[in-house]
Amino acid sequence: MPKNIKGGINIMAFNPNELILEKIRAVEEYDPATDELTGRYTQIESPSLQTGATATEVVDAMGTPIATFYTAQTGTFGFTNSLFSLDLAASQYGTAKQVATDVAKITIPVAETITIASDNTVTLKYVPVGAEGAEVKYVKEINANNTFGETFTISATAGDGKFTLDATSKKITLPVGTTGKVFVKYEKESATAVKVSKSTSSVPEVKTLLIHAIFHDPCNKNLVYAGVIRCPRAQIDITST
Repeated sequence: MPKNIKGGINIMAFNPNELILEKIRAVEEYDPATDELTGRYTQIESPSLQTGATATEVVDAMGTPIATFYTAQTGTFGFTNSLFSLDLAASQYGTAKQVATDVAKITIPVAETITIASDNTVTLKYVPVGAEGAEVKYVKEINANNTFGETFTISATAGDGKFTLDATSKKITLPVGTTGKVFVKYEKESATAVKVSKSTSSVPEVKTLLIHAIFHDPCNKNLVYAGVIRCPRAQIDITST
């Protein structure tokens, strides 16, 4: 007597074991206390993930190992960002990136080589800032052979070896008869600048990392998986930055 045979479809559960890591799509950095995003890096090169520990062996009276205990277990994720990231630099320096605004401007150093006009003046490109009346401390004359000549210092009145400055009009007046070019160093304020500072007392903060990765099935490269490696507490090693 024939039996009734029911057809069926086998459905494999998602349970990958060995995977091919194609690339790291992005590394995100968060403040572990507030979960605020503090940095995101998308141009990742040469990523590596390693684990380690300190091994302590227990031996018998003959010095034969009986057991090994592992302590101080660590995980290290390393990568190179192909673009220079100010967020990453700030994280390495243990500081925050400062972005200028119209209200909170950033002071930037400026260096110019300017041709002296026929009236013995030079006009700066930007309005200099600093101590009032001494926004520019000195001006160096540049000789024809591109060496430095006389150094002129700031003064409220004209005189030999002196120059006067009208910061508002950006104009410097040199002694009569001065010709050629001068080198001028000063500082200006900018509302479109970004600043990252480093001090010897600052160290990188502990962050939470989310490492977004793309994997392939080793038996079928058309099967692509997206994965996230989460590091709840991570700190940049500044000895290798």
